[in-house]
Amino acid sequence: MIDPEIVAAALIQARLEYTVLDTFPGGAFPESTDEAYAVLDNIAAQFGVPIGGWKAALTNDTIMKKMRTNSPACGPLFQPYIMASPKLLNLPADSMRGLECEFAFRMRDNLPSRQEPYTDDEVFAAVESLHPAIEVVDSRVKDGMAHGAVAIIADHCANAAFVHGAGKTDWRDIDLAAHTVQLTVNGDPAATGTGSEVLGDPRNSLVWVANFLSRRGKGLKAGAWVTTGSTMGIYPAPSGSTAVADFGSLGRVEVSFAA
Repeated sequence: MIDPEIVAAALIQARLEYTVLDTFPGGAFPESTDEAYAVLDNIAAQFGVPIGGWKAALTNDTIMKKMRTNSPACGPLFQPYIMASPKLLNLPADSMRGLECEFAFRMRDNLPSRQEPYTDDEVFAAVESLHPAIEVVDSRVKDGMAHGAVAIIADHCANAAFVHGAGKTDWRDIDLAAHTVQLTVNGDPAATGTGSEVLGDPRNSLVWVANFLSRRGKGLKAGAWVTTGSTMGIYPAPSGSTAVADFGSLGRVEVSFAA
């Protein structure tokens, strides 16, 4: 049994100091999803910085199976780590610098916690804009992701940074499931993905996040970001590299990493 408060404090310190721990704080990873979210809730309570949005993770069957879970995950995006493209990031030398090309939404209206689930139409009506984005994922613990969903959720839900491009307000008629995303690293083709990799359609992931937060008594606030999950898995980028995610008609996002 881990102590969520102590674990959260150690993971926050590792993030602030740009260090990677050899072992999970306390010597053992969480034993359940509930225990992992208890750590994540304590991170949010202790961090002392505003939450500017939320991320969905583990948003297709293949990654759920690999991470030994049957559900997506959700974690906070802290305001200091939400950035506009292009962005230069300085991460630890042993960081994985994992790139996830994602469709992200910005909320116009509040979706407060309530007893009944939100419908698709209610969630879509509350959205201000759709944005191309790259989430940079990382682990504050060496080989943490190898321990599955509980390790990912507890450790900031694997977030290191969220970088977004300019948004579109007229997104509702776009076929996001069929929309293709191309990732290049240092100008070379790296990976290709589509919106169908994100719970079948990024809109589905947005609705899932809204109802997940509602069930947990949190809700979505106007102005919050929701990034919906990777269209192409995780692509590790080397230090000193520049990555560009090209979302075609939706725009581009650029992230560079200091050597």
